[in-house]
Amino acid sequence: MLMRLLQSSIFAAVLCTSVSLQAKELVVDLSAPIVKITAGFAGTELLLFGAKRGPGDVIVVVRGPLERKTVHLKEKKFGIWVNTDNLAFDDIPSYYWVSSNKPVNKMLPADVLTRHQIGLDDIQILPEKEDANAAQAIAFSAALVREKVRKKLYSEDASPLLFLNDMLFRTRIEFPANVSVGEFAIETYLVRDNEIITSETTLLNVRKFGLEAKVYNFAHDHALLYGIFAVIIACFAGWLANAAFKRR
Repeated sequence: MLMRLLQSSIFAAVLCTSVSLQAKELVVDLSAPIVKITAGFAGTELLLFGAKRGPGDVIVVVRGPLERKTVHLKEKKFGIWVNTDNLAFDDIPSYYWVSSNKPVNKMLPADVLTRHQIGLDDIQILPEKEDANAAQAIAFSAALVREKVRKKLYSEDASPLLFLNDMLFRTRIEFPANVSVGEFAIETYLVRDNEIITSETTLLNVRKFGLEAKVYNFAHDHALLYGIFAVIIACFAGWLANAAFKRR
């Protein structure tokens, strides 16, 4: 009951905003501007809500901070799995999620989807080496996407976006426990007659709080000391476990 009242209040606020901004085609907001990662963080979800003026469909694309990823090819040699080849990819989104009220390929032509990188098949994943073998780059990038999907960092299919009436819409953005920290860009597109009429960009911060934040900041600001402490703690834990085993 409380959740329904909260959602009703949110959508009422969107309606008031849309009325006061008659010149805008699209108004979008989030239930919270920050995702807080604490010691017990096991994933969360946020409510994205908005209002549009006139007919049209809506697509929401969430992109996490860009990162560098290396994909390794493993082969079994003499009964042991070893890395035999690798390929690095630069500037790929650490998180990618799509929501829409219809399949995106039925809303926009292929060239527009590619230009705006809307949909999992249209993410630009390019190898760091410009002279990389094309067939190898395709195979390694496909493996990278599969791994991201397995970890729930990329959405394989568009999540449902629901319209409450001709104006109001909402969807839920899911963040897994292993989501990266940083600034996320949320692009909301209003589509009409196979064209993007307008778009709105909403920024979201994913941050660590409490002990998690202190450890994270220390590890990044004092990497050498953090590594030394980690080795010392690991050695002490090993010695303690060995001593306990000997007593038994």
